[in-house]
Amino acid sequence: MKTFNWMPATGNAAGDELLVKKIKNAVDAELQAKGRAPAEASPDFLIGMQLYGRTTYGGSTAVGVSVSIPVGRAGRASVGGTKSQPTEKTEGTLVLDFVDGKTRALLWRATASGAVNPAASPEAQQERINAVIAEMLAYFPPRE
Repeated sequence: MKTFNWMPATGNAAGDELLVKKIKNAVDAELQAKGRAPAEASPDFLIGMQLYGRTTYGGSTAVGVSVSIPVGRAGRASVGGTKSQPTEKTEGTLVLDFVDGKTRALLWRATASGAVNPAASPEAQQERINAVIAEMLAYFPPRE
């Protein structure tokens, strides 16, 4: 398991070419640090990437307004209202499948899931991707 190549990315988030490129670059760097090399022809193993994203709702945020109007000498009348909105989060899942270059048999799989912050700067996003990939590949290659 010294040389590798990529299979096309799949999943509902795979259309995000920039994200796919960032993940591939991070995986390539980790694998090369472990002594693996990319190879176009006859790689020892192929890497399949599956990306999934979904929006979840949980908890809520309340926004309220109230107005107090003096009435008479000691009285007050209050009028107010609140509105509750569910909290929206984006979650992502990344699955990396390592398959035999000849037989296409699954050799190893790594999965990561977590909250995604699309509003983060490109640098912060890349740092997060690098950290996740390093954690995913910490036990690669598998011991036989």
